[in-house]
Amino acid sequence: MYRSLIKIKGKTINSMRFYLFLRILFIGCLFYSCQNRSVAPSLAQTGDTLSYHKKMVDEHSNYFLKGEDKLDTTYFRASYPVFDEAKINDLVSSIVHLEGDTSMEEAAHRFINAYNEYVDDNNGKSTATWNRDLRVDVVANTPMYLAIRTKQEEYTGGAHGDHVTLYSNFDRQSNSPITIDDIIRKEDKDKFITIAEQCFRKQEGLHKDDTLNGKYFFEGGKFSLADNFTFEKNELLFYYNIYEIKSYAEGGTELRIPYTTFKDLMSEKGLHYINSIN
Repeated sequence: MYRSLIKIKGKTINSMRFYLFLRILFIGCLFYSCQNRSVAPSLAQTGDTLSYHKKMVDEHSNYFLKGEDKLDTTYFRASYPVFDEAKINDLVSSIVHLEGDTSMEEAAHRFINAYNEYVDDNNGKSTATWNRDLRVDVVANTPMYLAIRTKQEEYTGGAHGDHVTLYSNFDRQSNSPITIDDIIRKEDKDKFITIAEQCFRKQEGLHKDDTLNGKYFFEGGKFSLADNFTFEKNELLFYYNIYEIKSYAEGGTELRIPYTTFKDLMSEKGLHYINSIN
């Protein structure tokens, strides 16, 4: 059922609940603004080799959805790193701006405007508000490589929202993306996949000959690596997002492969990457 919306355009609305909501919203914005100013000037974390600060964008729709005991609104929120070096910002642009926007402000405006147009097309009515939360974090920053995690949660109607986690790794010498082929010697790639499958089966409680068909979405029932991975202190982490190998209800899957199980298969460059962590 559609619910009526209150649109804020300088119009006086006689509602004590609505004024109370606006006061709470105003205080919340002041608090958020203070937090934003405190975060912006900060430099890279201890041990980092690149300087950056975190930037935040927070934008709301002018449409408010009135429920039985609250008012809600569509919003866009983002937190992401801005590096001192322009070439690094260019390098990570595609993983900060997932939909090709030139700025986070542009992404926010486009998202909010899409919702506003949807409401306008429905004569000022909507069944639900939308939201997008985007968080981009530097998870490793060594002289050898830069690793970034992008997490986005979004709801634009329907039974449930969408969420995705992406890991991106860049070689600091060449400023190029790091792939698994940079880490594992080409002639040992099949051996590594076998080790990874053994780890996966152990994690999932599967025997050696148990099928990967049915519950899992591996093509042809054959195990495969996710392209989505990053380095941790003691393991290589592979992350499968929802629908890649399991249903939405089961969520994403983390698969960790200890370095000790495949160190003999690593390229010289791969060894340099993990040694720069420890």
